[in-house]
Amino acid sequence: MINKVRLTLIAAIVLIFALACNKGPKVITSSDNSINSGESTGIFSKEPTAKPIAKTNQSLSNEMHKVTVVEILSATKYVYLNVKENGEQYWLATRKQDINVGEDYFYKGGLLKTNFESKEHNKVFEKIYLVTSLVQANHSNNTSKINQQKTDQNIGKENPTVVVRQKGSIKISELIENIKEYEGKTVQITGKCVKINPNIMGKNWIHIKDGSKDDYDLVITSDTFVKEGSMVTMKAKVTLNKDFGAGYKYDLILEDGIIVP
Repeated sequence: MINKVRLTLIAAIVLIFALACNKGPKVITSSDNSINSGESTGIFSKEPTAKPIAKTNQSLSNEMHKVTVVEILSATKYVYLNVKENGEQYWLATRKQDINVGEDYFYKGGLLKTNFESKEHNKVFEKIYLVTSLVQANHSNNTSKINQQKTDQNIGKENPTVVVRQKGSIKISELIENIKEYEGKTVQITGKCVKINPNIMGKNWIHIKDGSKDDYDLVITSDTFVKEGSMVTMKAKVTLNKDFGAGYKYDLILEDGIIVP
């Protein structure tokens, strides 16, 4: 009887020890040959508003990373990038976008996958990080454009943006020409979302054009996701000379945008 009790106690201790060991961080091994397997992690979800990846031994830091692109391998929907950060080289996979070798980019977070196979390139990546999106280091290209002397009739001739403005909306050209008057005020803009950088520093960065001054890259920050190519009317606060850090510096930006139905 005593032996039975001892054996039961030993078995219980072994079981508890085994369960404790299994609580450690998990290396994700690719079980299929498609980068779409990352969708279940939220990295490449259809709605790119996933929360930042929790910090584990298999995640890159959730702090902002600055990398230089060394090599590019394009795929049908995604792009593989060999990057350098602080002297270390590694591979990233992200949504397909315009990326140039030798240029610097920022990103946040990243989930590790091991032994990941790309059928398109007949290549197995021993380690690769899935990243939601990359942003150019000099992406805030509206800096120093406010004082450009261009007439409206010469703007947007090649790719004009046709916009039906909602009542109460002002033109982007009107905003640019009277920035001091609008500083600190809430304005309403109707335009086309030509680009969006989602979930960067907790914000969606929406690039808007309305045909009145299409050489100017007007950006609206918002908690709301706007689909690229869609027409939208938004209200937001006008802010001048804003520096968010990590390359996000703007002479003019509209903040805390909300959609007007």
